[in-house]
Amino acid sequence: MTRIITRVIDCWIFRRTPDGLRFLIMKRAPERLYAGIYHCVHGKILPGEMAWKTALREMSEETGLKPVRFWVADFTSSFYEATEDRMNLVPVFAAEVETEQVQIGSEHESYSWLSLKDALEKVSWENHQKALKAISRMMQKGFEAKKWLEIQLNES
Repeated sequence: MTRIITRVIDCWIFRRTPDGLRFLIMKRAPERLYAGIYHCVHGKILPGEMAWKTALREMSEETGLKPVRFWVADFTSSFYEATEDRMNLVPVFAAEVETEQVQIGSEHESYSWLSLKDALEKVSWENHQKALKAISRMMQKGFEAKKWLEIQLNES
């Protein structure tokens, strides 16, 4: 029987500019799984680790960035792995940063800060497009639920 699990996270990093939100899109390194695709911070949840803490850890490891504000996205991603016959539910997070300086890790070969329109054209997976749209919508004025989705970073 197909299992349903949560073992990985996605974390979309963005910054605010006078021209609107800019999303950090990274290109996977050639020697890595999914080489050459553009995506967000992505990583495995360690045993006993909370998913949101995984997102913060992976964000630091992959980019050197720390968020000034942090949310659970109003979207949960999913994908099926045929080799393991398992359905993966992926918590998605949004992280706002103030700097554009990224310390790119070994998992990626390059990065760009892109508008929503340009980011949607770069990413490969439909679920990544949905996550970007959901986060963009969340950051607009008038999205009341955002206050309940924010994770206070002083929580341990």
